[in-house]
Amino acid sequence: MKKTDKIIIALLVLGGFLTLFYPDTHPFRRVISQKELAYDAALPSHYIPTDKVAKMLMESDPSLILVDVRKPKEFKKFSLPGALNIPLDSILSTKYEDMLDQDVYTVVLFSNGSGLADQAWLVLRSYDYHGLKVLKGGLNAWYRNILHPQEPDATEVTSDAYKRYLFRKGAMYYFTGIRPAGTSASPKPAAAPKPVVKRKKKEVTGGCG
Repeated sequence: MKKTDKIIIALLVLGGFLTLFYPDTHPFRRVISQKELAYDAALPSHYIPTDKVAKMLMESDPSLILVDVRKPKEFKKFSLPGALNIPLDSILSTKYEDMLDQDVYTVVLFSNGSGLADQAWLVLRSYDYHGLKVLKGGLNAWYRNILHPQEPDATEVTSDAYKRYLFRKGAMYYFTGIRPAGTSASPKPAAAPKPVVKRKKKEVTGGCG
């Protein structure tokens, strides 16, 4: 069995265990099959890289919703600009349902690594939530890639790798105000928290089975 398959199975088991804590939270929502959940979990497309999130923030993309699923104490110490704090144990609260189940916005779940955010994604996706992404590598990857980018090794550098490095230098300046060597652009203020516009939900019929 491949390592990725083992990880997916472990996450599915953990996700199923977590849903036991929310047996009556969404009694009328569709619950997707284990096969469908496993298929979706195996798709790399449910992850979003740090560079793309940085670009969306720098462009003030209105379709982006950032959700920090860590505990409030961790959230207060550091988070991404404009992020909302919805801890994992509150992720299925009905007051967040319209915001987290989306066909308009891109909801990016994140934590220190990817583990906690993966759990949140599994729980929400098991209840057929849409529009969900997980920040690949979480805040640890954000710290390495965006806040402290490393210049590619001169012996292995490619055109794409160097372009990525130049982007990350600009992103570092944007988010920290620290000017890396060779960066001359003026920094922009970090994106401010934006109000979340809830879309109208469709009427749900039938039971969860």
